[in-house]
Order: sequence, then C-alpha cells, then structure tokens
Amino acid sequence: MANLCRKIGVNIYTFIQKAGTTPERLAEDLNYSLKDMWSVIEGKIMLPPVELERIANALGTSKDEMVRYNADRLAPNLAFMNEFSNPDHLDKILDLMDEYIEIKEAI
Repeated sequence: MANLCRKIGVNIYTFIQKAGTTPERLAEDLNYSLKDMWSVIEGKIMLPPVELERIANALGTSKDEMVRYNADRLAPNLAFMNEFSNPDHLDKILDLMDEYIEIKEAI
C-alpha cells in the first residue's frame, strides 16, 4: 500500500510541474497546509478517492490518470528512490523512516 501512495505522490508532483504550478500554490488552492501537501507528494498519506479527484481536477487531469501514470522523473527530494535496485528494500526503509518521524513529532 505504501508503494502505491508513493507512486501517486510522484505522479501528483509530475502533474504539478506539467500544470506549471507549485506545491505551494496547489496547497493553497486546495486549502491544504504546505506540510500536508508535501506529505501527499512523499506518499505518506493515503488519499481517499474524493481527495484524489479534487487534486486531479485542480491539475487538469483525471483520477485514473493520476493513479496509472508512470512518471519518468521524481521530485528532487525523492530522487534517492532511483538508487534502490530492490523496491521492497526501499519500501521498508521509507516505512521505518516515516514511523521514526511520526514518533519524533509526537514527542
């Protein structure tokens, strides 16, 4: 599931660039905080279909295209994802990092 969230996040970032906008502007348009928008882009949040539809509409695409699209490049702060030859290892590491950050923020 986390891998799907990350793929959708990368696709959202790709469509942000194609639409000629920024994560900051999209966050403002959708009434998201910038932190929440980056959490979506980084794949940390599982979006309900209604929210995915809102984001797709704001970016001039469809929900299906947002899910199925295969981005050819990643957000600059996600470029490390290309360095892993085994995607399962990447998912495990990112899941551990996400859990660590959530714990740190809770403390």
